[in-house]
Amino acid sequence: MLNSLGLGYEKIHACKNNCMLFYKEHETLDTCPICNESRFKMTPQNRPTKIPEKVMRYLPLKPKLQRLYMSTHTATDMRWHKEKRVDDDVMRHLADGEAWKEFDRTFPEFAVIPEM
Repeated sequence: MLNSLGLGYEKIHACKNNCMLFYKEHETLDTCPICNESRFKMTPQNRPTKIPEKVMRYLPLKPKLQRLYMSTHTATDMRWHKEKRVDDDVMRHLADGEAWKEFDRTFPEFAVIPEM
């Protein structure tokens, strides 16, 4: 279903003890270098299968944001915190919080972009 919406995901094998991901430079390893556990499930004869013990599904942010901004209604809602916010010391949105305001002061190049 996600693929039909243009929101695919990437399967990344993970150590069953959550030590690491078998990703990038570790993509070809069969055992975890931290805990020495097998990457794959074992058969009753104690042989590794090609079925990973644990899989993480990574959903990239960029396609999700692009899809949200395809709709003018959703895009308007996504910019509300910049365009229609009332500064009356009442927290209605995360952008009203001190942490957001401090981030805007620290990184003014992001503060001017309504999509951020």
